[in-house]
Amino acid sequence: MAGEYRLVRKLGEGGFGAVYEAEHPLLKRRAAVKVLHRVADRDSDAVQRFIAEAQAVNQIRNRHIIDVFSFGKLSDGRHFYVMDLLDGVPLDRWLKEQGRVEPGLALALLGPIAGALDLAHAAGIVHRDLKPQNIFLTWESNGDVTPKLLDFGMAKLLGESSVHTVSGTPIGTPLYMSPEQARGERVDRRSDVYALGVLCYEMLTGQLPFVGDTTVAVLMAHIIQTAPIPSETARELSPLFDAPLLRMLDKDPAQRPSSAGEAIAALRSAAEQAGVLIPAPPLSLPRPELLQSGERTRNDEPDTLLDGSSPTDDVPVTVPSATVARPLWPFGLGLLVLGVGLGFVVLRGSPGGVTPEPARAPSTTPSSAAAVSAAPAAVESSVPSASAAASEAAPVPAVSAAPASSSGDKKQKRVTGAPARIPTDLENPF
Repeated sequence: MAGEYRLVRKLGEGGFGAVYEAEHPLLKRRAAVKVLHRVADRDSDAVQRFIAEAQAVNQIRNRHIIDVFSFGKLSDGRHFYVMDLLDGVPLDRWLKEQGRVEPGLALALLGPIAGALDLAHAAGIVHRDLKPQNIFLTWESNGDVTPKLLDFGMAKLLGESSVHTVSGTPIGTPLYMSPEQARGERVDRRSDVYALGVLCYEMLTGQLPFVGDTTVAVLMAHIIQTAPIPSETARELSPLFDAPLLRMLDKDPAQRPSSAGEAIAALRSAAEQAGVLIPAPPLSLPRPELLQSGERTRNDEPDTLLDGSSPTDDVPVTVPSATVARPLWPFGLGLLVLGVGLGFVVLRGSPGGVTPEPARAPSTTPSSAAAVSAAPAAVESSVPSASAAASEAAPVPAVSAAPASSSGDKKQKRVTGAPARIPTDLENPF
């Protein structure tokens, strides 16, 4: 039980918490319950940020912001809050099916989100993690679509708040992070305007303005690179959208629009000049096949909260059964055979049995230094709905092998790990 609500099943999980479908036993009201992870719950700053999320959302009364109506602790001491259970899909999943969005429809969807952001900013709240995963499209029974802003887990009250972020630690999502946020500096509403600009760029062109092979590469792109001209990225897009989009993505916060509403208004003006028709609310869109078939997001990971496991355990890690059942002696035997073979090759390669010259100490010049890069990343994305997704990844470092010397020439081999996947979230580590 989470207060008066009985948890039914897990809908999704992120690096910060898990979301469950719940039901009131007497009223039969369905809701979504977000529960803080056990690991995060031991960290006082994580708990304070979790509480601040619930308080921040309750300060804003808007139909385009998720409603939180209960808050408390589980029997094992973990914090939770109860919110509306939405019927729909996250914007990122809808974009995967839709692809590039026509300017009129994109502005009709993002206009209400910009208004919700302005209300949050007026209340002294910066979202700090605006991205497609945190915008939810809900379908009413008559087919009307309402976009809603979710997950203020990264929000920081600008007024008197006990939530503090470690100086120099970036919190947010790399692909949508402002330059000042990537540097770990203080952020304000203009950081959300930048993230909204990245989202507008993605929807209007079908591509992200800044990408990279690693988290660090993406962050550096936000800091130093100039965004590609939108009309050159998508030939179908009118050049009239270039100026307002690039202004939202300006590296200098002072040069961006002062509010999200002002930014969307500039894009709407460009759309009118380009002869683009913007549909008036309420929007009516075909329901995705996921909703038409009644299918919900499945989560096959074990759930220690609902399966009766010990409440003191940490977040479970699923280990493939093949890994457990596979014996280790074949690997040891293979390594032994490989070592014997390499030794035989080395002995045969020594000319006349002459003892090779001892290896010299490696040079400390930059040309011989091995480049090793790694960037930690953790995901915090939990959708309080019938469908949620979360992912975590960390870049694989590239390691340069030491150059091997022979009698006639020198060759250098480089062994590089598999390409790293860009994580969707970069959360302050617990």
